[in-house]
Amino acid sequence: MPFNLTFSKAYISLLLFLFLSSSVWGQESTISQNYDIVVAGFRIGGMTAQKIESPNETKFEINSLVDFWFFGRVHVDFLQKADYIDGQLHNASTVSNSNRGNFQTNVSWNNDHYVVDANTYKYENKEPVNQPIYSSPARLYFEEPNDGDILLSENFGLITTVVEDEPGVYSLEVNGNTNTFYYEDGILQKVVLENSIKNYVIRRSDD
Repeated sequence: MPFNLTFSKAYISLLLFLFLSSSVWGQESTISQNYDIVVAGFRIGGMTAQKIESPNETKFEINSLVDFWFFGRVHVDFLQKADYIDGQLHNASTVSNSNRGNFQTNVSWNNDHYVVDANTYKYENKEPVNQPIYSSPARLYFEEPNDGDILLSENFGLITTVVEDEPGVYSLEVNGNTNTFYYEDGILQKVVLENSIKNYVIRRSDD
């Protein structure tokens, strides 16, 4: 009888340990950072970037909202997502809702290539990408890249290569425009996005 009681207690303790361990390892952790979107020194909107981690999966979500006047009111709500499994990009998407039109892009890994269905302002792309990719622009909001890293644009479904212009400063060209990322001690401080009409800046907010 004492043996059975001791065994039962040990068994219950083991189950409790396994339950608690699985609960801890199964939990997600989320990091968030806010940014201001600025054009010619004026704030036109805001952005929130999130990194959501679980044991084998990492998700990035970038949500921005801008409202400004450019020959009429322009209002854009933009959501950018990237989903990594064991370090490899598996799914990416962007959704843009605005008073100038709505657009959506989806990129998904299928066996040995990415299926691309990109639809954005005055741009469409359905060309597959025939290699695994391990980074994308959304990831750069939380992780400083290396010179020569290959990225897949969530919005255009195009491959681009990171160029280190100087320590902590990296540029990448996507669909003819150059985006430049500035880091201090490994933390992103701002992004300068080239645009045919007017460049705009995504600047880290202390709020």
